[in-house]
Amino acid sequence: MKMWTHVSDAALMDVLEGAAGDRVRDHVAACERCRTRVEDARAALDWTAQAAVPEPVPSYWEVFRRRVAYALVEAPAARSRRPLWVAAAVAGAAMIAVLMVGPAPVPVAPPATQVVPLPAWSALPPADEDPSLPILEQVAPTVAAATPSAFCSDVSECVVALTDDESRALADALRSQLPQGSTL
Repeated sequence: MKMWTHVSDAALMDVLEGAAGDRVRDHVAACERCRTRVEDARAALDWTAQAAVPEPVPSYWEVFRRRVAYALVEAPAARSRRPLWVAAAVAGAAMIAVLMVGPAPVPVAPPATQVVPLPAWSALPPADEDPSLPILEQVAPTVAAATPSAFCSDVSECVVALTDDESRALADALRSQLPQGSTL
């Protein structure tokens, strides 16, 4: 039986170790190229076997032992598949619970109650019951005539616009309103 290809590197190692099948051994015996490869590999193995490997210094084994121990301590623990199964089971249970419960009930709005408006409240008495209204009607034209024509947006604008005499009169009026012993 003739092989159409040469032996692979793995089959070459099998030949060297004596584990190759009959078909591979027959091919190596018949094929000059494969036989040369086997002989070269056998010579290389013999050469490496004869090489003298020096024994390491005694401290090497102590350092080696420490490094192995350190690598074992630092190596991450093998992951268990159990947490993945637990997570999958919890997710499945949650999905089943959601499906079993069903959609949430739609909230129903409470019936609308009619809002009754309250009457407007005023601090002033009704016009027909107010005894001061006729007095205000008579004073209003006088107050309007006494009001300056310039409109101030706040007190500071009005005070700044006062003349010197008006400022003194305002200060005197304010002092008269202060309790005894207080100053401006």
